[in-house]
Amino acid sequence: MKLTLVKNSNNTFSIAYNSDYEKSKKLKTGIEFECEVKKKRNYKFHKKYFALINLVFNNQEKYTNINHLRNDLTKVSGFYTIRKDLQGNEVLEVDSINFSSMDELKFNDLYNKTLDSIVKYFEFDKKSILDNIEQHF
Repeated sequence: MKLTLVKNSNNTFSIAYNSDYEKSKKLKTGIEFECEVKKKRNYKFHKKYFALINLVFNNQEKYTNINHLRNDLTKVSGFYTIRKDLQGNEVLEVDSINFSSMDELKFNDLYNKTLDSIVKYFEFDKKSILDNIEQHF
């Protein structure tokens, strides 16, 4: 069971969401639990990443499918795993950017490397991209 907690100023933790409160009621009182602490991904930053991808998609002519663009940018940015298909050929699979699959630090690295790849492969001006994205966030 996963619960989202918030650290309080008195060094205690509280349940962050009502849905997690309902889950926590299933836990028995007086029993010790072990938890793994992870910083939750920033949803606004996630949206900012997709705004970046949309900006590039709308200002280029190489791709007619935004998912193909995102997948290729993810691969050239180094976020993939290699697997073998049924014929033994190597296939590059893009890493999932799902909140449970990629933590905030790795996602931040993906964003920055994707931005660098956009500048490299599409020859867009980095400052112009950043200025455009910041207007929306």
